[in-house]
Amino acid sequence: MVTQAHMSSSSLQLQRTRSPSIQNVMNTAVTEQDSLYYVCANMRRRLEQLPQMQPYLNLAYASSEVLSERQALFLSQKSQQQKAVGHQSISSTYSGRESHGTTQRASSISNSSFKEEMSLDGITYAGGQNSNSNHNINNINNTNMEDTLITFSMGILPISMDCDPVTQISQLFQQGSPLCIIFNAVKPQFKLPVVSSDDLKICKKSIYDFILGCKQHFAFTDEELFTISDVFSNSTSQLLKVLEVVDTLINSAPEIFPSFDAVQQGLKREYHSMSQQRNTTEHYKIIKEFVATERKYVHDLEILDLYRQQLLDNNLITSEELYMLFPNLSDSIDFQRRFLVSLEINALVDSTKQRIGALFLHSKYFFKLYEPWSIGQNAAIDFLSQHLEKMPKTDLIIKNKLELQSFLYKPVQRLCRYPLLLKELLHASQDVTCSRELEMALGISKEIARSINENQRRTENHEVVKKLYSRVVNWKGYRIAKFGELLYFDKVFISTSNSSEPEREFEVYLFEKIIILFSEVIPKKSTSLSLKKKQTNSGSSLTLNLTGSLNGSGSNSTAGGPEPKLDLRGRIMIANLTQITPQGAHSLAITWESIKEQGNFILKFKNEETRENWSSCLQTLVRNIRSESFRTSNSGEVSTFSSPAHYRTTHNSMTSLNSFHHKHVSEVLPKHHPTSYENEYRAISENYKNSIPKTCLLVRISYKSDFYTILVDISSNIEDVMGLIRKKLSHSGIVSKVKYQDEDGDYVMLESEDDWTVAKDMLRESEERILNVWAYT
Repeated sequence: MVTQAHMSSSSLQLQRTRSPSIQNVMNTAVTEQDSLYYVCANMRRRLEQLPQMQPYLNLAYASSEVLSERQALFLSQKSQQQKAVGHQSISSTYSGRESHGTTQRASSISNSSFKEEMSLDGITYAGGQNSNSNHNINNINNTNMEDTLITFSMGILPISMDCDPVTQISQLFQQGSPLCIIFNAVKPQFKLPVVSSDDLKICKKSIYDFILGCKQHFAFTDEELFTISDVFSNSTSQLLKVLEVVDTLINSAPEIFPSFDAVQQGLKREYHSMSQQRNTTEHYKIIKEFVATERKYVHDLEILDLYRQQLLDNNLITSEELYMLFPNLSDSIDFQRRFLVSLEINALVDSTKQRIGALFLHSKYFFKLYEPWSIGQNAAIDFLSQHLEKMPKTDLIIKNKLELQSFLYKPVQRLCRYPLLLKELLHASQDVTCSRELEMALGISKEIARSINENQRRTENHEVVKKLYSRVVNWKGYRIAKFGELLYFDKVFISTSNSSEPEREFEVYLFEKIIILFSEVIPKKSTSLSLKKKQTNSGSSLTLNLTGSLNGSGSNSTAGGPEPKLDLRGRIMIANLTQITPQGAHSLAITWESIKEQGNFILKFKNEETRENWSSCLQTLVRNIRSESFRTSNSGEVSTFSSPAHYRTTHNSMTSLNSFHHKHVSEVLPKHHPTSYENEYRAISENYKNSIPKTCLLVRISYKSDFYTILVDISSNIEDVMGLIRKKLSHSGIVSKVKYQDEDGDYVMLESEDDWTVAKDMLRESEERILNVWAYT
């Protein structure tokens, strides 16, 4: 494990065994020596060389075993509680199968504080403090998932394993006396008192004596030493500080403690005999790769953490900026170390006893730590890359932008690799119980990977929308804030069923409420592509006339220059889609119908995966719209689809990171339905509409089940229009608000000059002369 202490210079003349080179950090080989599991397992074997240490090791083992039982019990109860309150999660589904093995292991312990008494040199010792009192673990009803982490391994151990060596070493140091025994073995001329007791104050006093002795007789500095609270912490980072000091001491006395390499060889022989029967199976090879790559990943996270600390120590960046650039890094490292400990344990047992599937079930909440990474990854790279160029020449462990990008991408890459490893394990598994757990774990890992990819796509789409504002030459009265979240965009070839019309390429943007088509503004001869198929007798129109210059090259921008301007050529409301049908390998046929017209067209994508993403997304949007329409019509309300919120409640993968909200479009109309009025409006004769002066608009007002009309000059401002409406309705009361229905079907408040301008643009574009409004007191 890489810690800051590894990289600091020391005044001690003691050998440091684990000091990684700063050179070629990306290609650093990571072995068992770098794994927290084996660091603690090796230390335990070395400490066994002291006969007086054995009773303390036994007590630490017993208390660690109970903590492991408690953690298994808490996880089982947590899953059962989730199931009881109706959370149909994978974890709760698993809890039923888990409970049998868990209760067997935990049947001999109670929920009260564990008391283990044994004789140490004639002194009775009670291990009550080993319950990790700094965590409130006695009230499972009020715990979070973090409160179930009372050992240094994630989840539940394999049935054949009683505890992990990391928790055992931590419990050993918390007794205090073992640290004094180690000191006395190395410096017998300056012996510390060894007092074994269950009194927490006495244990802390022994730890304090050890720390003071290290400062006085080994020239440790305060920065190199740990604190008393570090010993009792449930954090792997604090435990590593303790391990570093103890490791330094025992390395200074090779005549007493066997060397690290000698112990490592002994452990390898022991573990080799345990796995001799299975080390040629496909399952074993996959597990071996799983563990090896996980060790490398944890090591890389530690390198990144060291880089973060170097930036801060050299005043190259502020602590606020560091938190923004490396969100949750410390917590992620702590979680992954525990995750690796569990993987190491599972790798030592037979495949039928492994609980790797359960490990993912109990870790799924902690993978949420990576959500900020997936959102801000590219921004962090850009920010740090710009600062790296301005930084003075400093001996940073990460040297350049290429290395920085590699390390910042590693969390996302690792999360996306878990499904591949689990899939291989599932195929190689022959045990039914393990296969079921692995199937659920595979589902969790896929969902995590999808969530990460979706977050990245949303972040990129947000940047695309910001650029789209300035790229479009004329929005023709449309307000992009009303479209909802941008879900997908691509360059797509579009054709119709009319074989005489050639395919044309457009930039197509799929928002939550609308599909918009653009062509690049290039000074070429105009061409035309009409997607209209047949006219109906209805009076409302849908703008879908794609005419203008097109670029068939497919490039998004000129070489080295800014992205080209775009011309809006058509739009289709999601609510108007009637059929979405995949065709061939890459195409998607879409049929739409509005009040005035209907038609169909075919989108041809670059590959099948892109087509499937668009198809699935469109199907979901249409299904949500219809579902919302059904619910609101049954409740007697008018469905306006004015906010994308109703999509997000049923389709979480579309949760917006940046809400484009407009203050007028979120209001819902009263319970009378405007259909009857729309029918009356459409019944107006063409002669009457043609009689409206070209400089005027006819405003048709629906008010308390009656209808009124006023003639408004196009050049009138909003105050003049509202004044005429209020005057027209003065006999019935004071009008407080007026709404109109825009081309998207939204009901928009008419109260500002911008609203009035947009309404007039809408009528001009659709070649209409009548504006429908609803007035309210």
